[in-house]
Amino acid sequence: MAPDAGIFQHLGWYLTRGGRLYVDAWEPKLPLSYETTGVLAMLAGGDMYRLHLLSVALMSAAVCGIVGLVVILVYDITGDDVAAPLAGLSMFLLPGFAVRPAYGFKAKYLLVLCGLLAIYLYTREYPALSGVAAAASVGYWQAGVIFPLVVVGLAIQQRDVRALKRVVAGGLGFTVVMLAPVFLVWHSVSEMVVQVLLVPLQTEEQASVLARLVAGVVHFKWSSPFVVLGGFGLGHTARCWFRGDDGAVGRTDWWIPVGAAWFALLIFFVDFETGGYTDLIPGLAFVAIGVGIVATTLRDRRRKQYLAAALALVLVVNVAVLGSVGLVFTPVETPGPVPMSDLETTSLPETYGESESVPDVRYIYWQQLEPSACHYRLSVMELRWLDRVDSSIDSRCLGLRTARARLASG
Repeated sequence: MAPDAGIFQHLGWYLTRGGRLYVDAWEPKLPLSYETTGVLAMLAGGDMYRLHLLSVALMSAAVCGIVGLVVILVYDITGDDVAAPLAGLSMFLLPGFAVRPAYGFKAKYLLVLCGLLAIYLYTREYPALSGVAAAASVGYWQAGVIFPLVVVGLAIQQRDVRALKRVVAGGLGFTVVMLAPVFLVWHSVSEMVVQVLLVPLQTEEQASVLARLVAGVVHFKWSSPFVVLGGFGLGHTARCWFRGDDGAVGRTDWWIPVGAAWFALLIFFVDFETGGYTDLIPGLAFVAIGVGIVATTLRDRRRKQYLAAALALVLVVNVAVLGSVGLVFTPVETPGPVPMSDLETTSLPETYGESESVPDVRYIYWQQLEPSACHYRLSVMELRWLDRVDSSIDSRCLGLRTARARLASG
């Protein structure tokens, strides 16, 4: 189990035991991830092993869904039955993409799945369901806001007022249902605003653009040239959109370069924890579509075969070796009551000195410990926030008024 999976799954279980999100447990994401793991916890009957296996199954299904949606969307755009599967397989250019689901729940997979599903449903003339899926993508991570904007933009471009109303109604309806526990059960609206809106703005990653670029190359390794190739495909799509050319893509496919630009902006300038690769997953979907576009532009069938062969070679190495499937698999033991390893290797503020007695969240998960304080697992972002507002690890989750006063005085 990965540490962040332990956070998602433990919080979901804790909510079924009467815990209140944002009040009894600090968390800078919207509540849908924890409502999802809460449902899984209920299905598991409180069994932590079963909850973990259900989380793994859900993530594995999400990977299959993402790859399938990329294939379908590229085929809808190009009509090319070679380029479409190449685009889908390009999702595995990131070595960890295939194996990460085996380590438990990760919200970014569901963000991508719901976002692509929203576009798919809109193209199939299900605008209300498209709005629901788009809102769900935001519920899993705030950066998914690009997907509601895309489906709304498609409706506006087509001047379809009826579809626009249904998209908005579906999105708002789902948002109301998602936030209902925050208002009616947990009574944590003020704390949610602080953790979901203020915290990401105050604790952003400080790495330079060059450091982020180098980290991306390190994570993709020798599949990096294919990322550049996908970038060329995205550039070709943008050029066809601006010029109105009748080629592999059309004027309604503007969402491809727009979505790619959005996630590139986040990676290079906003939110990219360079020590991990999972922040690259949302943008990877658009890179994969770009690879499919490039394959479509290759009129010579032999060139397509060369591209397919090169991609297959990289994927075999990535999935079989770097992805730790089949050939290499490091045994993982249940961690003891020690701090998470990333707290020991990351440059942190002085607050870290107080966190040495806080056990790894995976230990908390497996031991089914109910936290006695809001800041019970002390992630890297959490420690930065505590240092920013000058709070101790045993303090209560701050409400909006207190947080603003602390930030103003600091």
